[in-house]
Amino acid sequence: MKPTDPPDRSIKTAGRVFNIIEVVQQLNGATFTELSEHIEMSESTLYDYLATLSHLGYLSKENGEYNLSLQFFDLGISARNRFQILSKSRSILKQMAEESGAAAWLTVEEEGKAVYLERELGEQSIETHERLGKHEFMHCLASGKAMLAFAPEEHVQNVVDRYGLPKKTPESITSLEELKAELSTIREQGYAINRHEIVEGVSAVAAPIVANDRVYGAVAIAGPEARLENETYQQETIELVTTASNEIELRLTYE
Repeated sequence: MKPTDPPDRSIKTAGRVFNIIEVVQQLNGATFTELSEHIEMSESTLYDYLATLSHLGYLSKENGEYNLSLQFFDLGISARNRFQILSKSRSILKQMAEESGAAAWLTVEEEGKAVYLERELGEQSIETHERLGKHEFMHCLASGKAMLAFAPEEHVQNVVDRYGLPKKTPESITSLEELKAELSTIREQGYAINRHEIVEGVSAVAAPIVANDRVYGAVAIAGPEARLENETYQQETIELVTTASNEIELRLTYE
């Protein structure tokens, strides 16, 4: 079975449940009428699903609006804590943020997407599209490319087969040949750069975390494009992320 193929016996009810949850998230809360406009389902069936999810505690309803409940926060914390790399990285991320003045991120891969696992904010950090727990396409993130560069070639192909190479900005990589060439460069230099490939005006530098013949994740520093294009600041940032990744690798290997 290819990565893009659905399961042989997929359960439609489960798919509908998570479709509803995802729509509620995307709309940042919604009324029954708003949900019925976005979900292809009879109103009576949709009502039953919403009532069940509310009864189970996964949706909360206030003033006629459905929102995701904090049950998902509890589940998310449990899911995040299973990553050994988290505890090994927190103090290093804080130091990265303090020294760079920017946002420092720890990212891991799950099912072919990059996931923001932890962050620390420096004094000059700015609000960007990123948020903890967000899943993002790997080919347009510095951290995603850093992780792919040290993954088996077959895995890279599987990720591209599954998700394609969506064009998020005019600078996004959109061909497999271009991606492979960039991954080769990243392997040689030991770090990756995202030149506003996912959001215009925001760039990042990242380094992979590789220990015990395994890619655990990546650390990155993100900030305004103009700041990271300054040659001196960029070199300092590259040194920060590569040093941080090496320190985390040592902790994963020897602690």
